Amino acid sequence: MPIINELQLAKELIRFPTVKTEDKGIMKFLSKKLTSIGFKCIIIKSKGTGAKPALNLYARYGKSKPHIMYLGHTDVVANLDNWKFPPFKAVVSKGYLNGRGAQDMKGGIACWISAVSNFIKNHKFKGSISIIISADEETTGYGCPAVMKYLRKKGEKIDFSVVGEPSSNKSVGDEIRIGRRGSMNGVITVYGKSGHSAFFGTYNNPCTALAKIITKLKSTPLDNGTKYMPPSNLEFTKMHVDNLSENVVPQTASAKFNLRFNSKYKSNALKKKLNKIINSVAKKQKCRTKIEYRVSGEAFYTEPNKDILMVKSIVKKVTGLSAKLNCRGGTSDSRFLGSIPRLELGLRNNSIHQVNERSSISDLKKLTLIYSNILKNYFK
Repeated sequence: MPIINELQLAKELIRFPTVKTEDKGIMKFLSKKLTSIGFKCIIIKSKGTGAKPALNLYARYGKSKPHIMYLGHTDVVANLDNWKFPPFKAVVSKGYLNGRGAQDMKGGIACWISAVSNFIKNHKFKGSISIIISADEETTGYGCPAVMKYLRKKGEKIDFSVVGEPSSNKSVGDEIRIGRRGSMNGVITVYGKSGHSAFFGTYNNPCTALAKIITKLKSTPLDNGTKYMPPSNLEFTKMHVDNLSENVVPQTASAKFNLRFNSKYKSNALKKKLNKIINSVAKKQKCRTKIEYRVSGEAFYTEPNKDILMVKSIVKKVTGLSAKLNCRGGTSDSRFLGSIPRLELGLRNNSIHQVNERSSISDLKKLTLIYSNILKNYFK
């Protein structure tokens, strides 16, 4: 049974140009690699961004409890112009691995698989290790739910999950995510009455009503935050008025917003709260409104349990750092794991989604060592 080197595997993964939900053969490659160390693999299809379906991987080693699962994704963002090194060549230079996905998150996947290969070869243990690799974390987000649906149908139970998103900030292991805020997008459309701006009283300006709605929403605190999450925050991101004339009051005005909310709320409760604020202002302005919502994910977190505290202790032992437990960042596939206790621990995030994404080789080695110790302690 081979021991897989994290740097070599990261280089191989980066060389697959998996932008959006393009597979390019990467799931077949990973299946072959994991099969070689004893995993049983299945590829599960989900809706892709193009005509072809997205391909997602579920691999499992062992059949008994306890069951630890690693969650990652192979898709990468675009932003591929003006790189120092070609983004899919995986060039190693001056102690760094350069390439799209080096940090987010092919590098992290390589670290986990390397740690697992070493652990399986050198340790006898009772339990199971599984890996979910989705193809669309950066885009549609259908992959992980498709795999979870398959697991529910099979009756598989996961006891703990490590999500390999690049959670670290200034040094590997300095931050561990134990949850994420929820995210909800909205569009507010205000309907007034158009008219010539010279004849005050003959029109009802929706721009005025929208401005008052925005002011009210921005000046109304939603909550004071929680121990691990900041206060919920609403930001307006776009405003639109369909009007070509400067001296005509328009019929409608609209604005888009994004709201990041903490675990004090479920999205439905927030919708009711926002609707009440918006409709109260619109009523005073004698305008009608239409409010549309799209929820990207609910807020969630895992109360620090023995496994999370074990990982925190390992990080301290390996790096000397006392990892901060928090719920920073945007959304991730972790939101699809339901009630499974979990944390997010991966490489640094200082160059993710940027031109010239890279990870230091020392970071890859350090994360592999952390993952190795997690496996040893989990199955102790």
